[in-house]
Amino acid sequence: MLEAIALGLSLLALAVALAGWRQARRAGQESEAKATALKGQLDSLRKQMMELHTGAIGMGQRLQGVEAHAQQLGDRQQELTLQDPDRRLYSRAAKMVELGADLDEVMNECELPKAEAELLISLRKGRS
Repeated sequence: MLEAIALGLSLLALAVALAGWRQARRAGQESEAKATALKGQLDSLRKQMMELHTGAIGMGQRLQGVEAHAQQLGDRQQELTLQDPDRRLYSRAAKMVELGADLDEVMNECELPKAEAELLISLRKGRS
């Protein structure tokens, strides 16, 4: 009889151990599945990061090109301003107005008619 009880307890212990092993195996499989999913997400994020990085480099290069072009345009505009004597006169008058010259000073220094000097002063003050 004792042998039967011992055998029954052994079988019960074996069943409990088997259930624990199955549960541990299931938990391990779930952990592996989660790890695989996280690895996939990580790979996707790395790919997105590389795309952003490549895009940022391209934008930086385009921005440098635009800045260089703007500088060339500014230089060319300044050249054209200096080549045209009338433009030089108006540029000088505009600079005088920016520095605070009054109507008489602008008229005398730049040899502008009163109406043009007044217009230039009103335009410059309108921008301020």
